[in-house]
Amino acid sequence: MRSRKTDFLGAQLCRIAALMAVLLVGSVAADPQPPGAGQPSGGAQSIDARDGIARTDDTKAAPLPWSQLNPTQRAMLAPLQSQWDQLPPHRQQRMAAHAEQWTQLPPERRAQIRQRMTRWAQMTPEQRRDAAHGEEAFRAMPEADRQRVLNAYQRFQALTPEQRKILMRRFHEERRARQGMD
Repeated sequence: MRSRKTDFLGAQLCRIAALMAVLLVGSVAADPQPPGAGQPSGGAQSIDARDGIARTDDTKAAPLPWSQLNPTQRAMLAPLQSQWDQLPPHRQQRMAAHAEQWTQLPPERRAQIRQRMTRWAQMTPEQRRDAAHGEEAFRAMPEADRQRVLNAYQRFQALTPEQRKILMRRFHEERRARQGMD
């Protein structure tokens, strides 16, 4: 029989793993922020802290039609093609610029970026919003807490698929129980 401490630690790991799953599913490699999030207001220009690229909000950036992307950019951004026209213009510009940089990465890293773009493209708007909130919460954590979350996620990834399913099922059951108490 398992102890309460084991159950508690398993529940904590499950919560952390779920947070990390949301974070990692929602992130798109070097461009983790979902479209529309973090836009500056009032037409002001800002420097994006993640890559140092100056950008303006949608009122200043010109849309970039898919047809104007070069073959390299189209190949790299293919998972986003069906949604390209819905992306804010500044996001289109950034993604096109990143696509050029991504071609210089090792093949494994490029595949990871494509996989993340594919997952992002398949997410519902609500899932994207949840991923953005999870990312904000993760970035707001003190470094020591972020490291603990990352370590817990690595432990979660080391579990077998069956162990992960069991842990996630328990997480969802606990969440439903907590929501019923609220």
